[in-house]
Amino acid sequence: MDSKDIVQLNNDKRKMLNEENLAYYEDMLIYIRLNANKSEQQTEEVLFELLEHLLHSQTEGKTAKDVFGDDLKSYCDEVIEEIPGELTNNTVKYLSFIVIQFLAIISLCHGIIGFAIHYFFDLGESSMTFQLGSGIVVIVGYLILLYLFIKTILRWIKGTSFKKKKTKTWVEFLQVWIISMVFIGLFILFPIAVPSFGKTINLPIITFAGVGIVLYIISFILNKKYRITN
Repeated sequence: MDSKDIVQLNNDKRKMLNEENLAYYEDMLIYIRLNANKSEQQTEEVLFELLEHLLHSQTEGKTAKDVFGDDLKSYCDEVIEEIPGELTNNTVKYLSFIVIQFLAIISLCHGIIGFAIHYFFDLGESSMTFQLGSGIVVIVGYLILLYLFIKTILRWIKGTSFKKKKTKTWVEFLQVWIISMVFIGLFILFPIAVPSFGKTINLPIITFAGVGIVLYIISFILNKKYRITN
């Protein structure tokens, strides 16, 4: 079985845990899965082994703390140390998919919204003029911001694991909202701050939608072929 099949099997068997063990196991699952530099296949195999061990112990009346100890975070850190790193080939596939899908969304939104505003409300221009050099810098900057945003959110999620006293939902929502607003602000301000330089290019605004569709098709094919997300 590959990692996606193991994930599905894990989802099904996890329902057999009682409420207390499920809460502990899901904290462990999230904490271990968030180590992106580890082999996905090996990670899911280890998580499934832990689940089966816990299910067996549960039939004997034991809890997750009885099985894995009181310091679940330290136990998970030890487990993570034993998991091998992800293969470079798999990492390249995953990163390529993320980058292409992100650029597809940006292009589609820019092209469709820009075209609709001009066509239906006679606002804006039917074409867009930009400098190639600054355009490349903006794209690279967007990718860096995306990486930092994902890294920040994952670190936040990891930080919420194994807390004896769970944070209130509205506090967690506020924390995520603040993080999101900061990065949205950076996404808006960054292209404004980049000076214009390079060859001037003029393209019909709808062209961006076409580029977005092509990029989305490429990401769909990659996902279908390599089962990146499903």
